[in-house]
Amino acid sequence: LQNQRQTGETFSLLDQGQGAEQSGLQALLSRWPLFDLTVIDQLFKEMSYCLFDLKALCSILNQRAQGKEPNLSLLLGIRSMNCSAEETENDHSPEALTKKLSDVCQLRRDIDELRTTISDRYAQDMGDNCVT
Repeated sequence: LQNQRQTGETFSLLDQGQGAEQSGLQALLSRWPLFDLTVIDQLFKEMSYCLFDLKALCSILNQRAQGKEPNLSLLLGIRSMNCSAEETENDHSPEALTKKLSDVCQLRRDIDELRTTISDRYAQDMGDNCVT
């Protein structure tokens, strides 16, 4: 039950955006029991993988929406050695977490931009189909 509350607090901090990220993350991390660190490490690792995959997916969809060929390594899910080494780090310092939060917020903006691009393209296609 306590883990569920802490997880809820984590997501509410993410939803608040970047305003109070540093102090909020420090306060949250100070309350985590030591025995939960392996679970936290696994969670951060999986979230890093998801972040990488979502960034790649946004890039692929943007390329296709612009009529370009997608980056094949992104399309096939091939990670560079540099990326996989970065994702396995267990750095939960406030600076590292702030950087990750910033990356997630940027991804949300990228997703919104992609949604707008696809919506505009769809509206244009619908308009073209109505005219012909």
